[in-house]
Amino acid sequence: MKLPLYEYFLIISPNKEICELIMQYKEYFTKKYGCTMADIFKPHISIMNCLQSNHQESQLIENLNRFGKSMEPFTVQLNGIGQFEKTVFIDVANKNHLVQIITELSQSAKPLLYRPQFHKTPHISIAREMTPEQHALAWADWQNHEIKASFEVREVTLLRRPHTKRIHKFDTIATIPFTAEEVALKQLNFEF
Repeated sequence: MKLPLYEYFLIISPNKEICELIMQYKEYFTKKYGCTMADIFKPHISIMNCLQSNHQESQLIENLNRFGKSMEPFTVQLNGIGQFEKTVFIDVANKNHLVQIITELSQSAKPLLYRPQFHKTPHISIAREMTPEQHALAWADWQNHEIKASFEVREVTLLRRPHTKRIHKFDTIATIPFTAEEVALKQLNFEF
């Protein structure tokens, strides 16, 4: 019997105010440039995605919770607009901190995952899967645009949806708080 496949997606979500600000950009890209993939997803920073059955889901959540206990909340600083071949995005100024977190997380979660993709270029997409014409027009208009904002990261969110040819909405299956419990325990141990 073949188990059904699910797409898992681990993300960081900005606070409400930053989400509302970025959604304005996403909606503008949909209206002005016809980017159909701009405003269908809420603003987020992608951490990891993979395809697999859900038979190890509880272990994955347990590992993520353990990881969250070792993480301290931190601030993400957004700064300017960047691009990939088919994507225009809001750039993250303090990438090194996020890349370190993603690297540590990959070591913790990778054994439970089948071919995971860890996203080591942190950003928040405004529009993706753009045609060359859409990209050229948008980049010409936005390449010098300045966006400066920041938000506190206190958790990551694990999403899941069935892997089919039809696009399904992601469901939230776990919110992993950053509690720094293990960091505090380590500091206490050094004092004695």
